[in-house]
Amino acid sequence: MRVDVAPVPPADTPRDRTCLVVDVLRATSVLAVLFGRGVRALYPVGSVEEARALREELAAEGAVLLCGEVGGLPPDGFDFGNSPGEFASLAALPAERAVVATSNGTPALLACAGAPLTLAAAPLNASAAVALALEAGRDVLVVCSGLRREPAEDDLLAAGLLVARFVELGAEPEAEAEQALERYRAAADDLAAGLRASEHGKSLVALGFDHDIDFCAEPDRYDVAGALGIEAGRPVLRPAYPRGGER
Repeated sequence: MRVDVAPVPPADTPRDRTCLVVDVLRATSVLAVLFGRGVRALYPVGSVEEARALREELAAEGAVLLCGEVGGLPPDGFDFGNSPGEFASLAALPAERAVVATSNGTPALLACAGAPLTLAAAPLNASAAVALALEAGRDVLVVCSGLRREPAEDDLLAAGLLVARFVELGAEPEAEAEQALERYRAAADDLAAGLRASEHGKSLVALGFDHDIDFCAEPDRYDVAGALGIEAGRPVLRPAYPRGGER
């Protein structure tokens, strides 16, 4: 098995690789928390307007949350923003479905919708995401969401962590994966500090979300990853567990 890294979402979705999409600060970290807390369906969309329209449509079938951010903050009328720490601290989630729109993470997931398997991955669920990818038996592309369509240091660090897990299990890293792995190894003793020093990390600190950075750097808190599929013409993430895991 080979593993590589895309520093930004590819223009053409790989048709022969499993894609692990990473937006460590903070979209795929939030998705890990939500599935870890029992959410059964997450609908990623590319804009705030699409999110509002889809929530209204889905509300006819029962309760559905509206979550996400623009510039790191929740848009008007959203139930929640994009803080994994906030979701983890709730006594209970008010619904088992949510529509999610973020600046970088949800567009990256949608860009990979044509892959044979697309998983939402983060340090928080690294072992689960890697195990699911290994079970699928294909070469892997770790897709960084990036920042404003440019490579982002925080995502490259998180991608390097995932590459390290694959390499430990016998995968062969390709060129971009080697570079991400070197970045991660240089920061591995204090991943949170590396994330905090990135452009995106500094922005979150300025917005008052410093606590989220420490949370996002924690590995393997959850044993589930979101797997992207299409249902009734809509992209939807459902919880996926490695063999032998919780269902």
